[in-house]
Formats: sequence, C-alpha cells, structure tokens
Amino acid sequence: MEKLVLLIIISALVALLGRNRKIGYGWSFFFCLMLSPLIGLIIILCSKKIEITFEDADTNE
Repeated sequence: MEKLVLLIIISALVALLGRNRKIGYGWSFFFCLMLSPLIGLIIILCSKKIEITFEDADTNE
C-alpha cells in the first residue's frame, strides 16, 4: 500500500513537467502511472513544448 501511494506521488510530481508541453498533465500522469515515472519522464521530455505568445494589451487604440 505504501508503495502505491509513493508511486502516485512521484508520478504526479513528474507529470508536472508535462503541463507546458503538448502532451499535457493528464497524459503525462497516465504514462507515469501505467509505465513508470522514468519512462513517463522520457516521454514528457520528448514531447514538444507549447509555444507561448504574448499579445500587446493596448491593441484597442
């Protein structure tokens, strides 16, 4: 039981790296749980980062 809780906590922490990637947090967490946190980390790092663009807030002029 303790190993399962530890696996879930580690998977959730590793999955946080997938938030700003195309894979997203949900899929990252899924892969970490189903495969392993190490394999999930490799999948996350192979995923492309989301491009963030900032728009000028004063475009109403």
